[in-house]
Amino acid sequence: MWSVDEVVEAVRGVPFRVERRVFPDISTDSRDIKEGELFVPITGKTFDGHLFIGAAYERSHGGALCEKGRKDILDGVDGAKGTVILVEDTTQALLDLAHYKRVRTKGTFIALTGSNGKTTTKEILVRIIGGAHPVHYNEKNYNNLIGVSKSILSIKGSPEFFVFELGTNSRGEIRQLAEVTEPDVALITNINPSHLQGLGDLEGVLEEKLDLFRLTKEGGKVMVNADDPHLLPRYRDKGHDLRTFGIVNEADFRLTVDEDLGWDGYVFTIDFLGDSVKAKTSLLGRHNLYNILSASSIAYVAGIDTMHIGEAVESFPPYGMRFRPVKSSKGYIIVDDSYNANPSSMEWAVSTLSGLPCPGKRFAIVGDMKELGEKTSYYHKELGRFLKKSGVDQIMLIGDEVKEAFTELDDGRARLFESKPSLIDYAKKLLSDGDVVLVKGSRTAKMEEIVEALI
Repeated sequence: MWSVDEVVEAVRGVPFRVERRVFPDISTDSRDIKEGELFVPITGKTFDGHLFIGAAYERSHGGALCEKGRKDILDGVDGAKGTVILVEDTTQALLDLAHYKRVRTKGTFIALTGSNGKTTTKEILVRIIGGAHPVHYNEKNYNNLIGVSKSILSIKGSPEFFVFELGTNSRGEIRQLAEVTEPDVALITNINPSHLQGLGDLEGVLEEKLDLFRLTKEGGKVMVNADDPHLLPRYRDKGHDLRTFGIVNEADFRLTVDEDLGWDGYVFTIDFLGDSVKAKTSLLGRHNLYNILSASSIAYVAGIDTMHIGEAVESFPPYGMRFRPVKSSKGYIIVDDSYNANPSSMEWAVSTLSGLPCPGKRFAIVGDMKELGEKTSYYHKELGRFLKKSGVDQIMLIGDEVKEAFTELDDGRARLFESKPSLIDYAKKLLSDGDVVLVKGSRTAKMEEIVEALI
């Protein structure tokens, strides 16, 4: 419940018209706004939520925020009635409303970011904490300025823990998200080339992600990946309780693989400074071991019992489009890793594919890696060279950027396709019982369409 006075205080706004003085909730979508809710019209490069202020009021009979520079629209929109509060920027106002709620909410706020593994780490962590305590979190990968703000504003009841995945594709977004969430516990999974179009280079990625640590509460817990070559050397103590985690290097929390079970996953032990847990996971790939370790480390410092950590990890299944094996009707296995791709995640996926048992042949269907900016050609050529050295028997490429990878694959194992239907037809004729095929590419490539066709 929000009063007009609370909204005005939170957004530093100016009341333009006051009819309704209390709002049960806040909405950014005029299509599903509920009775009495306050509408926040978000603007972007290709849309302007102010155009829907009238429609929102017709459904809610509540009120709206409006940018001062768009005040003229209030006269021209049929039904633009109700309470209206003027602000400088509606997106910033949404962030301000979220922060206003955050500082008035009791509980432990956990925030995590990184180039790879954010969503899986968050989902594992929520599984661990949620089995012992009430937990609120941003669902799916709603990790941008709008998604995180709406998630905070949707908090109901009295959860003890709050878990937020923070994403970025341009400079300054992690700072804004960290200012809103004010985390008590923070973790950066890793630093790798990703979103270079908006962040410039690897240094830009590092600087952007480190803003999470810089804005973690003084005295808060900071979790640093000891195996990442970029993080520890650049971490600057801000009065935090620092903990490290790793698989290769010495760390406070360390994971050791006891048994590689192939397609059945791993048996592993995590040592928390002498307090250890042994468990099994069905997740595949070394990258997922880091996701498990990251989530388990946060859970441990949050006070979750090690036995519960182990049980929760064991119950977490492969999910979504993140290195999930699927048996096709013809007997071959499709490894669906179609959710997204950047240079490091592509190499991890191919390496894992090369190491898994395979009675037949190994295939890789590879799409473009997006948002690499000026380094697009470089990283796709690197991918081509990596694929050439891999244990993959045949490679199918689709997209504009992967043409650069194709130029490096001159040994007859690769084929470039202009369309998905032609690739799918070719793959169906080639794949047979006992084969394994990895499907991976950036989100915009929609590689899941290939997965669905091959099942």
